[in-house]
Amino acid sequence: MKTGLSMRRVSATAAAIAMACSMVSFEAFAYTDSGVYDNTFVFSDSGISASNDSGTGYKISGTDLTINASGTYVVSGKCVEGSITVKKGTTDVVLILDTLTLTSSSTAPVSVNKGAEATIVIKGTSTLTDSENAANENSTDETVADAFEGAGIKVKSGSAVTLTGSGTLNVDGSSCKNGIKGAATSVVTVGESASDTFTLNVKGANNALAADGELIINGGNVNVTSSDDGIKASPDDDDTESKGTVTINGGNITVNASDDAVHAEEVNIFGGDLTITAGNDGIKAENTLTIGKANGSGPDIDVTKSYEGFEGTNIVLRGGKGSIISSDDGMNAANSDISNYTFQLDISGGEWYVNAGGDGVDSNGDMTISGGYTQIFGAADNGNGALDIGDRGCTLTYSGGTVAAFGMSTMAVVPTAGTYLAFGSASGMSGGGFGGFGGFGGFGGSGRSGDPGSQSGQTSSYSITQGAAIAIKDSSGNTVYETTAVKNANHVVFASDELKSDVTYTLYVNGQSAATATLTGEAVSNPEQPTEPTDPSEEEETTETAAQYPTVTSIEYNETYHQFRVNWTAVPNAENYGVAVYLSGKWKVVAQDIPASTTSFTSPKLKAGQTYKMVIAAKVNGVWDLNKLTSRAFTVTVK
Repeated sequence: MKTGLSMRRVSATAAAIAMACSMVSFEAFAYTDSGVYDNTFVFSDSGISASNDSGTGYKISGTDLTINASGTYVVSGKCVEGSITVKKGTTDVVLILDTLTLTSSSTAPVSVNKGAEATIVIKGTSTLTDSENAANENSTDETVADAFEGAGIKVKSGSAVTLTGSGTLNVDGSSCKNGIKGAATSVVTVGESASDTFTLNVKGANNALAADGELIINGGNVNVTSSDDGIKASPDDDDTESKGTVTINGGNITVNASDDAVHAEEVNIFGGDLTITAGNDGIKAENTLTIGKANGSGPDIDVTKSYEGFEGTNIVLRGGKGSIISSDDGMNAANSDISNYTFQLDISGGEWYVNAGGDGVDSNGDMTISGGYTQIFGAADNGNGALDIGDRGCTLTYSGGTVAAFGMSTMAVVPTAGTYLAFGSASGMSGGGFGGFGGFGGFGGSGRSGDPGSQSGQTSSYSITQGAAIAIKDSSGNTVYETTAVKNANHVVFASDELKSDVTYTLYVNGQSAATATLTGEAVSNPEQPTEPTDPSEEEETTETAAQYPTVTSIEYNETYHQFRVNWTAVPNAENYGVAVYLSGKWKVVAQDIPASTTSFTSPKLKAGQTYKMVIAAKVNGVWDLNKLTSRAFTVTVK
């Protein structure tokens, strides 16, 4: 009878009976190490010695060990040219690596063949090195090419491997291709639970820790270094069966990757501590990226370097906390390979800090914020915003939580639904092309709370310099928010459940009053966009005085930067001018605080070939002239 580690695999019926009778938890079925084994092997450069020469379930050929039956196998020793293979279809294999150093130049040091299942237990310190010639993968000799494995641990199609234990395992594929690689429909599981204490160090010239099917990390101390992607699950184009998912439930994980740190078709991170340094994206999902659990718990993620921090077609942040430093967008709901797709970014929980060299938090579609605590610093330039949404009528809905977004006014975006404070004038347009709108909710006259002629009730222009102390206080002097600026800014959007509609709030920079604002918008309890007037251009005249509106005199174009400038006639006694664009059956305000001394509007950089229907309005005696909008409207085609 075999002794040693008890097997994890227990039928559902047996497990139910055992739990009902003994009232023990499922963890009772995890491995226990008795220290006594039937099959123990020691590798050397000259061969493999077995403790039981008459044992069954294995075959030795020189320095190659093949396991062909279920059971517990312990391997140790050192060999410069050896391998361990779990034969095709063999299940319930426990392979204990007890201070083993194994290198192979002809195959993977450890291979789990098709349809096989094995648990690798890490004991002591072991090292597996794949020293195959990377050129063999594309050899014209089919025998050589077919023999190429390209991984320290190769998990072949339809097979499954679980790593557990208490020791240290080094897997080195840095001179060949991959560290640990699972093929089509494979499942690679790192750690049985969050209580695992082993250390796994994986290096790869291509991917360090990867599986085309499923890659699951439950626990352990996992350190990944890669010249390409670090942790990956991305099937080949012709692989229609693999899930391509990465799921992280626990563990202390450090990734240093030259390309993406984590990359999969779908990424789910429900727990664990992750420290990420990436040459490209920190965490990238071709489809949905989900972080945290619905109850608000989740991982701790620190992206210390990235091009974009989080990217996915749908980004769902439900819990946990994270810090992102990026040279471009901090979070981006997008995928350049997909067209005609409704991108979405949802924040319902967690604590998030973003320091971005591009847009702070960006969705190429809609964005909803209903909970959590999110602090955002966008780029200190005029081509990006702290918040950004897609063009052509996309929405940014705020209904709960706390948001503090610092950026530049040229591309500033405010919520299209929900209440918020905005300090500073927003002269730009969202999404690089008329996506959102600020202020009084369109030229329709239904308005939002607060002064309809002043965005969020702000009273002044100001600037924030890097390192400045920032505070927002209510009219009683109570601090509702404070931080230190990590870069320059001149526009702040702040939203919180604690804000009150009858209070004036003041923004302080280095202890000095810089701007004031009152709450703008109407509270929403769901992510649906409130209904607005469809086309106020057909309304009858709303003022008793004669119509007073600007007349466009010229439109200038900059073909290099795809911008345009609209010039118009001055209106007597005008207090401000405003610009609106007609999209999806609605007028969207893109600028409303143009001084009376200015009779022109310059667009941000747009996309050549796009055509927009626009109108210019003037505010006289505190009232916007909204008469005859249809006949006054004009079109602009970007060059």
